[in-house]
Amino acid sequence: MCMAAVMSNQMGWMSDQEMQQTMKLIEQAKLPCKAPESMTVEKFLDLMSVDKKVLDGVLRLVLMKGIGKSLVTSDYTPDDLNKAIKQSAAT
Repeated sequence: MCMAAVMSNQMGWMSDQEMQQTMKLIEQAKLPCKAPESMTVEKFLDLMSVDKKVLDGVLRLVLMKGIGKSLVTSDYTPDDLNKAIKQSAAT
């Protein structure tokens, strides 16, 4: 969820304030917002490639257009995804 908030923010779909609020709520629920150190971009992509949201070889992601406004989309670039994974691993 944190990575989705980061990616939604970097794509301009979610404000900085909404992203921070989302991450704060997740942390308050004692859920992780940081990827395990052992997770590389390649490992994330390998695991995501077998996700149930892959349709016709295309990975669809659950992203947000604001708090409470989620959507399933493939409207992103590989660079968008790689950047979000790297940023989420570094937070």
